[in-house]
Amino acid sequence: MFMKFNYGTRFHIGSTEYEYLLQRDMDVEVLNLAYGEKELMPIQDILAAYNSNDPKSRLMFSGYDYNHLSIEYVPGDYEADELEIMNKRYRVIEPFLKGELKPADIKSYIDNYPDHLKVDEKLSVTSFYRWMKFWSKRNHKIDLIPKKMGPKRNRLLDPELSEVHKIIEKYERKSETFTVRDKYLDLKSVIHDLNEMREEEHKLNLPSESTFRRIHNKHVNTFLRDKEIMGYANASLKHNGVQTPQRATLPLQDLEIDWTPVDCLIKDFENNEAYRPVLMYGIDQATDEPMGLNIIMKREPDVGDFLQLLLHCILPKTYLKELYPRVQKEWSAYGVPQTIVLDNAKVNESKNLEEICSFLGIGIRFTGIGAGNQKGKVEQALGNINHKAFQGLAGSLFSNVQEKGNYDSKAKATVSLKSLLHIAHITIVDRIANNFNRGEGIQGVPEELWKQGLIDNHIHPAIPHSREYLEVLFSTKTALRVISSRGIKLMGHFFYSEELMKLRRKLDKSGKNTKVTVRYGSDMRTIYIRDEGDNRYIQAYIKDGGLHRLNIDKNYPILPEVLEYWDNKDHSDYYAFDDTHVGKAIREVQEIQEEDKKLNRKLKNKKAKEEAAEHTMYSASKGVAAEHLKMVPVDVIISNITKNLSEKSVTVEKESNDTIDALMSTSPKPGDLLIEDIDLDELSKTWGVSRKSKDE
Repeated sequence: MFMKFNYGTRFHIGSTEYEYLLQRDMDVEVLNLAYGEKELMPIQDILAAYNSNDPKSRLMFSGYDYNHLSIEYVPGDYEADELEIMNKRYRVIEPFLKGELKPADIKSYIDNYPDHLKVDEKLSVTSFYRWMKFWSKRNHKIDLIPKKMGPKRNRLLDPELSEVHKIIEKYERKSETFTVRDKYLDLKSVIHDLNEMREEEHKLNLPSESTFRRIHNKHVNTFLRDKEIMGYANASLKHNGVQTPQRATLPLQDLEIDWTPVDCLIKDFENNEAYRPVLMYGIDQATDEPMGLNIIMKREPDVGDFLQLLLHCILPKTYLKELYPRVQKEWSAYGVPQTIVLDNAKVNESKNLEEICSFLGIGIRFTGIGAGNQKGKVEQALGNINHKAFQGLAGSLFSNVQEKGNYDSKAKATVSLKSLLHIAHITIVDRIANNFNRGEGIQGVPEELWKQGLIDNHIHPAIPHSREYLEVLFSTKTALRVISSRGIKLMGHFFYSEELMKLRRKLDKSGKNTKVTVRYGSDMRTIYIRDEGDNRYIQAYIKDGGLHRLNIDKNYPILPEVLEYWDNKDHSDYYAFDDTHVGKAIREVQEIQEEDKKLNRKLKNKKAKEEAAEHTMYSASKGVAAEHLKMVPVDVIISNITKNLSEKSVTVEKESNDTIDALMSTSPKPGDLLIEDIDLDELSKTWGVSRKSKDE
């Protein structure tokens, strides 16, 4: 997971592979494996290649697949008891991993190991070497979690477990001493009384005494009882021993982190409103070297903000000259610390933070209540930054009320968030890291003390094999979103990438839902989308369109608070807008359409009447004037000659009369179907034409 630049480390920059040999001051001696020749490369160039996003110039450690961004651990994947076993196993083998325990002393070490720190109160030399074998696979603590072979929990139902826990809690705070047997008998009587009032199928099962003992030993907290008897101080002494604040002597041994509100107001968001940001800061305890910072727009940070601060402390600061050109000196601090030191504030009580740090092998040490001196380095540094950087800015809040007087901080504030970041970097790098420190414990320039401490103690700062790996792991905020043709919409902005569109096409083709899990942290320039099918995360990047409208520079970190603010403001502006005229406009359009429909009907009716007047229509009842029948001669009378056969002017054949008689005799009755064939030619012979005489 984490890599160090030490002898034998191989990496690619572009298509060229190198092997790390030796560091000479600020240069590194490497072996160009393509040509078999040694080269000198500045360490800052190597770190800049590590942070590069261009595949042609990016540093990639050999042996890792950078096309498949997968993580084997996400907060919440494992239960508390599994993580507890993992940590206990790691604590057993930790001295051996650090070189503090020799193989010849393992047997004695195992025999004298404290019982309360053992896993399930069992520990053997065989177990020790088996855990070492698990660890050696990938040097991951996650491999120490026991494999799931089946149900390992108590088979008690919730009502039964509830009664067991009630008995344990009942005796925890009592000063008197009770045996586990006494507590079990109390439980037995309680369940007996409860079953008296229950039907047979709803009776509670009494757990065995051995099961009760296992649950009791796992959950009982003897510290509470000792505190009732001896008081907090003596109980803490009994359980924790003598606690003396130990100062780190090596770089990256202890990292102190803390936060404070900035002593000035800033104006941002293009809305002429003032805000008070919060500065989060990390400092190396052994050298006073600043390790990282994080500026947020909240009242107080959450676990995600602490992880983003830790991420900034770990990664190299190669962006310095590009984004903040007015910074004069270098900032070379980076690497994974052994321990981070936090105070006992409520915002720091996060199982998520402890879980992630435990997985990465980073210890967490909380200071005592009211014991600010145990992390005095960072508290003093925050005071210096506020005094040197922010209290002299326009919009200063002044630490002393009397000094402030009638100064209107809100009206005077003119510094933007982007400028605040620039000012903070100038102060931290030029005025703190590269300035002579005359402290009592440490005297010297922190940047020089940091570099010399690494060389003297042969320390190679560790970094993750992939920067994106930690960015995904530290992105604690999640959301469910649908992948559309424009990408993923989050906080009013679209995020897009070619990989995201490939995922959308794959889900559409397989008939699956395009709703996916999105992870993001304190920098909204990049989000990570979960590909469930391939068990990996893909990246998507914020589009420029909405950022130009808000005057947000994508070269600098984009805080989620900024996007949330604008998204909420856009919605509030939309709902507050008086759009009653829009409804009236819709009605006006509809009325215009109705008016046109009526006019169209009138024109059609008028045209139809005009056409009817030009073409007179006649009915059969009234008859038709002869002059209108142009195809029939005026003197022709149409008649049925079958009714007047005696007239000489008409000649009728006998066969025709017979045909008509036959047709008349076989005429169908109502409802019958005439099926005979009718000869129309024969029928036509029965009709004749006569002409009117002159006398008529």
